[in-house]
Amino acid sequence: MNTLHRALVATAVMAAMSVALAPQTLAAESARGATETAQVAAATSDAETAAGYLKQWMFDPNHPGHLLYTKSSFSGPASRNTNLKNKLEHRFLQWESQTWGINLGWTDDASPATATRVSRWFFTMGDEARPVRYGDLVAIGNGGSPSYIRYASRTFGINLDWSKTPRYEWKLLGGKVGEPVRSGQWLAIYNTVTKQPLIYFDRSVGGDIGWPDSETWGEQITDAAMAFIKEHWDEGLAFLLLA
Repeated sequence: MNTLHRALVATAVMAAMSVALAPQTLAAESARGATETAQVAAATSDAETAAGYLKQWMFDPNHPGHLLYTKSSFSGPASRNTNLKNKLEHRFLQWESQTWGINLGWTDDASPATATRVSRWFFTMGDEARPVRYGDLVAIGNGGSPSYIRYASRTFGINLDWSKTPRYEWKLLGGKVGEPVRSGQWLAIYNTVTKQPLIYFDRSVGGDIGWPDSETWGEQITDAAMAFIKEHWDEGLAFLLLA
């Protein structure tokens, strides 16, 4: 066989091999693509599920659908006060004297009378003419001075403290950024200082609220919702911030 014939035979063999391998290559690429798609879908599902758990707060659940307006202090219009209910605790967060930690705790029940009694939460923002929107930077207060809650490191209980002046370090997440927040909507309460959402958190000392990085998780990690929050809260938060 001369050189020309050998070259032609080699070319033919390579072409045949290429044709034979093409389906295998396509199948492998298809399998990789399917795996990557499944991984993305699983990650998205985890993020959405975690976001749902972080959306554990609701303002004024007994009167759903109304807008939430701000005021400059607690002494402003009482009609702009609201209550705050938690999905996991099923009760309202209120001012409550604590031996350790910030003076916040849970009501004994979630009756309409209790809801009215603890409607002492309010928002402060520069523009009082328009309602609070998702993504707005707001101050959150409860009752008379010192009204406002702020992030602050402390030895016992959640890292929160009171302030006499508005502390614009909170955002409400859970809807499309820029859309008005309405009562009766489950949402997340996000602190821009610690860059974490406020959550229900079972404590032996102080009021039962915390952050995902709180240290004393203890037996509550056996609760499915709490375990998922601990594992995936950052994915859920990223999902909410991109809304």
